[in-house]
Amino acid sequence: MAVELYYFQPLGANSGRAYLTLLEKGVDFIERELQGREFEHLKPAYLAVNPKGQVPALVHDGRVLTEGMTINEYVDEAFEGPSLRPSDLRERWRMRVWCRYADADLGRALMMINWNRIVPTFVGDRPLEEAEKILQQVPDPDRRRSWLAAYKQITPPELIEESHRRAAEGAGRVEANLRQRPWVAGSTYSLADIDLLNFCGFMSAWMPELVNDKDTPATMAWQAKVNARPAVLAMRARSNRNFTRPPAAATTTTA
Repeated sequence: MAVELYYFQPLGANSGRAYLTLLEKGVDFIERELQGREFEHLKPAYLAVNPKGQVPALVHDGRVLTEGMTINEYVDEAFEGPSLRPSDLRERWRMRVWCRYADADLGRALMMINWNRIVPTFVGDRPLEEAEKILQQVPDPDRRRSWLAAYKQITPPELIEESHRRAAEGAGRVEANLRQRPWVAGSTYSLADIDLLNFCGFMSAWMPELVNDKDTPATMAWQAKVNARPAVLAMRARSNRNFTRPPAAATTTTA
């Protein structure tokens, strides 16, 4: 059964969650790394795979699956290997609640903050007209607007402030949860741990004012425990970026 994964480097966020799930399950897969700085995800070859132009995309026996959270549940059910969903139904419910929160709330807030740090350098030194033409090709209108605003450094300050507020709220929520149980969903490691690691496992390095040994000891202990897992070590070894330093803030504007 052929398995292919289309993803971005560095391995984190949506790409990392699917990549790590495959490693945890012990699935052999063909790596289809897309060159983000070349905007391969907006070119016809990849749009034929996923018309949304987003990663990850999983191809299993010729069938394309998209959306990271549902890809992960599919992988856990379709392949042999250790279960990544709790057997206890209440814990499985909690797993899904946290996966959705990481995907739709905390993860989005963190991406808003980091897009405004990295999109200008991601686009590189292309002329303004060329960069805008590329970004206008982003299929999703909300993402298109966000990327264009981040590139021009014109994202409304109140949106950035709200994202920082949600990030701080999220750090507290994660800490409160992990003080009650050893893993995010309960007694066992699950897809919820995979999602939170990939969406906010970098916060102790990038936002140490929110996640640190003093204020969030349970989160730091959980993070150390997850980072020691063989599959996580393997993913880190294959990533082209060490997530111990924040990305450089944009220093120029193009508006």
